[in-house]
Amino acid sequence: MMNLRSSFFKNLLLFGLLSVLFLTSCKRVVKTDLDEVSSADDIEEVSKAEYQQMMNIKVPLKTVLVDQRYSITIPENSDFEVSKMSSKEIVLGDIDLTKIDSSFLNVSLNNFFTRSEGLYSEEVYIVPGNDPKQFSIDDLKASNERIDAVYYEDENSVIYVQGDTFFTYSIHYDDMKKCFIFYKGEISWTQKYPKKQKLALSLLLVKHAKSLTAMDYPPVKFTSWNDYVQHMPVLEINWINGMFSKIEKELKFFLEPNEQSSPRTPGNYTFVKLFRPSPDELLSFYKGVDQLKANKISETDYYSRPEILRLDSQFSYQLKEEMGCYVVIASSKNDDGSISRKETTVFCPVDYKGKTFILKTDKDLSPSDADFFVKMFSYFSKHYTLNTTANP
Repeated sequence: MMNLRSSFFKNLLLFGLLSVLFLTSCKRVVKTDLDEVSSADDIEEVSKAEYQQMMNIKVPLKTVLVDQRYSITIPENSDFEVSKMSSKEIVLGDIDLTKIDSSFLNVSLNNFFTRSEGLYSEEVYIVPGNDPKQFSIDDLKASNERIDAVYYEDENSVIYVQGDTFFTYSIHYDDMKKCFIFYKGEISWTQKYPKKQKLALSLLLVKHAKSLTAMDYPPVKFTSWNDYVQHMPVLEINWINGMFSKIEKELKFFLEPNEQSSPRTPGNYTFVKLFRPSPDELLSFYKGVDQLKANKISETDYYSRPEILRLDSQFSYQLKEEMGCYVVIASSKNDDGSISRKETTVFCPVDYKGKTFILKTDKDLSPSDADFFVKMFSYFSKHYTLNTTANP
């Protein structure tokens, strides 16, 4: 009896061991999203090749006058606002500005990507000072315990990260005007994009910073959407492509006659509308275009105003036709005749499989944004997608 019981337990133990080995060998390994994100975010310091590649990107520039005294050079598609600030209102890393009594000029740069969505921010500070060595990059990052990693640094620029927020700083001294020009770029932790893409965008901001004092630069003109794509950081390209993938599906599968679609961005904004107009609405659109060409705006009953192109005789208009698109600039005037406001809208008819659609910018654009949308819309109207390149 004892031998039988012993044999039974041995067989049971052997069966258990074999079962464990079998289950272990057949275990399914699943790679989680967190594993993929951590792998994608495994980034190192910027190499010389990566830095040079970004510095070779073409950026159309323009020189503007600040406070009727200081000249700075900024991207052509940027607008700017100037305000006066005290030293207590400015945070530039660990630099202590409170020793300077005079107020500073703050120049806020904004473009399509920063204006509503806030993909990043760009600030320029003009600070008076007689000693060119008064401030340095080392001063700026003196308290290293708040910096998680430094990804790029040279004698007057630095990129570092705190948490998931990327900071780009640059310091220049203007000998003629006796002032420091500080640049601060920031990509917030709230923007949930791969760190590799944030770093590439931060490198482009270094290029913006180094261009501030450039007074002699070659003219750059983009002639196609491909030109824009080849000289934009991956984060911006993928953001645009992500939005237009929704527009593409509406165009090809979903939009019914007399319907419109306006997909929302990750930040819950809209920036483009796609219409599939009825025959009457399409006729109304082209009648409006004819009025703009003839510079004769007729009054329209409020309740029968067209949905796509609305005109008001209280405004003056300019119409430009470019690459199959219509750029409409509406201006309103003050009582003294001065222009109080300008609104720019881009329209583009799209013919797809015998059906007519119209793309329209959903937000008031600055004139500097118009060319960007003309090239974008024109490409989409011919290819029905914006995916011109495969992005990492």
